[in-house]
Amino acid sequence: MGTAQAATLAASLSRIVADPNDMVSLSDVLRQRQLIARMIEASQGEAPLQQVLNGAVHTAAQGCPAPMAKILEIDRTDDTLVLKSQCGMPAGAIGRTAGKAVEGNPAGEALKNAEPVIDIDVRRRPPESLPDILKDNNVVTSVSLPLINHDGPYGILEVDFPEPTQIGAFHISFLAVVAGVLADNIEKIHARAALIVERDAKAVLLREQQHRIRNNFQLIIAMVQRSVLQTTDDGCRKNLRDIERRVFAMASLYDHLLGLSVQAERADLGRYLSAMAASFDDFYALRTSGIALKIELQFGIDVDLDTCTTVGTIVNELVANSVEHAFGGSEGQITVSMTREADDLCAVTISDNGHGLPAAALESTGLRTVRLMLNGIGGRLDVQTAPERGVKWSILFSDTPPRKRGAAKP
Repeated sequence: MGTAQAATLAASLSRIVADPNDMVSLSDVLRQRQLIARMIEASQGEAPLQQVLNGAVHTAAQGCPAPMAKILEIDRTDDTLVLKSQCGMPAGAIGRTAGKAVEGNPAGEALKNAEPVIDIDVRRRPPESLPDILKDNNVVTSVSLPLINHDGPYGILEVDFPEPTQIGAFHISFLAVVAGVLADNIEKIHARAALIVERDAKAVLLREQQHRIRNNFQLIIAMVQRSVLQTTDDGCRKNLRDIERRVFAMASLYDHLLGLSVQAERADLGRYLSAMAASFDDFYALRTSGIALKIELQFGIDVDLDTCTTVGTIVNELVANSVEHAFGGSEGQITVSMTREADDLCAVTISDNGHGLPAAALESTGLRTVRLMLNGIGGRLDVQTAPERGVKWSILFSDTPPRKRGAAKP
């Protein structure tokens, strides 16, 4: 039981005095319990506030039974009670005021004193203290129960009758349960709304941070490119190019992530690689070098972000390897493709029609690093190569979450 439900029940039940002569039929007890059960069921999940309020007023009216029921909420700016939900009253009543939280107003007394108010005949009250909403609907008997949360009373559940009506402990206890369930539901909805506001604020902050990171990546790439142009040392230039490629792969991932939900934990690998490959021509000056790039990617294969980052970085490395070593200044073609090999096994292939890969290159430090990276996501790297027939790299990995797969050996 939540805090609001406990407080509301305690306040509503504190004034009940049972009459030993009251006789209640079993059918009436079962009917009320069924109504409460349906109310609870209808408010499960993420039911909107207005749906919960409407369900409560109908439950209260049917369980008494009462021709009218309503929910009022206090406006703290001027202590005015405002109608939030109703049944049995004319259409358009929502938003009307129901007086202030002061003595003389039945609902106001219930809220101010945090206890039920049962008025058999509100017509006996001074006319100036009686809200117009009761007069306009010819209310005679009114029963008001406070809704309470951790900040105190904030609303009223009320049932009304157009003639004098005796309301005993049986119906008051029923209304107390309805009010308690309603207060608990309202508290949960407000807490959920507060979490959504907090989440959205964090989402905006995270999005801004992602933009800054992406911009910093672009700045780093520009700085590295400038350093490449300024250095005359071939080894230093190669190292700088290696850094440039890795930063480019990460910048491409951030560009892709900026188009996804902030809470996304998985990404469409095909769309990410396609977006990254769209920048290859400018990044590697492919057309100037006479190299064609062919893309054959399958969309709809979602992978976790670690896999996305790893595969994207390796694809970038292998494309760079083909650009630098496969063609020896002649024209050629590089193909990047992706297919699903089995239920949870995917393959990304980078191939070229260049001169092939020397056997010594298969044990290079760069390829050992690539295999080590793949080992981290449970993947492997296969290669097929022959002199003057090019090279074909196959990156094989699972698209299932990391916790469900084992790591492959390098």
